[in-house]
Amino acid sequence: MLRVRDVATHFRVHPATVYRWIHQGFLPAYRNGQPYKPGGKATGALRIPESVLNSTDAPDVSTQEVA
Repeated sequence: MLRVRDVATHFRVHPATVYRWIHQGFLPAYRNGQPYKPGGKATGALRIPESVLNSTDAPDVSTQEVA
């Protein structure tokens, strides 16, 4: 499991971008060993599976509308 900072470094983006991808559902994340669901009351650090890094590109977010 990787930290948000590690994923941001790999994809060369700001950590806030990784958090946004997680909240939008583009990246899977876990908190305390359980799948992360935005809006939950769980506390603890988010972790991203290493399998995310097997992708050569950053998540394709072009299909989402910008508010």
